[in-house]
Amino acid sequence: MKSLIYFLLIFAIVIPSCTPPKNRFDEIPAEFLLSKSDSLLKAFPQNSELINSIIEARLKIAHNNGDLSHYFEVLKLEPNNQIAKYYIFMDEGKKHHEKEFKNGQWEAIQSFSKASAMIDTLGEPHYWIGKSYEKKDAMDFELALEAYDKSLELYLSDKLRTQVIKKRKALIKRKNTYEEFWK
Repeated sequence: MKSLIYFLLIFAIVIPSCTPPKNRFDEIPAEFLLSKSDSLLKAFPQNSELINSIIEARLKIAHNNGDLSHYFEVLKLEPNNQIAKYYIFMDEGKKHHEKEFKNGQWEAIQSFSKASAMIDTLGEPHYWIGKSYEKKDAMDFELALEAYDKSLELYLSDKLRTQVIKKRKALIKRKNTYEEFWK
């Protein structure tokens, strides 16, 4: 009986220590993983866990720092990554929206529409589409209102939802004033 207890004790200690440690790339800090990503990808080009960990690290850093270059790097590894494309299209749209001429607003609307196609549950692209319609033509109330309404149907942060509601109310007020003037 004593030898059986010793055997079980040794067995319980030896077996777990014989299993190799897991090399999980997602446990490595994102900055460190990205600093070594080129050499890791050369050494393990087919390792899907490594590639996914690098993509996740790049998305995390891009989101936290607002550094678009990481989104472009993600697209090199995964050309159809919806998240990276979404943020790239949103950035392009905002740059076009800053332009003063109407063509810039059409380009902004196109970019925001592409972003909304990438992640169709987010309302932010529709908010920016509404702003672009307002900037393009101050008297085109319907398209801007339609875009604001669509954004309110989808996910928005509380802060952005408040902004959309304010913009929508101001636009309705302007529309009513305009219509009352021309009666």
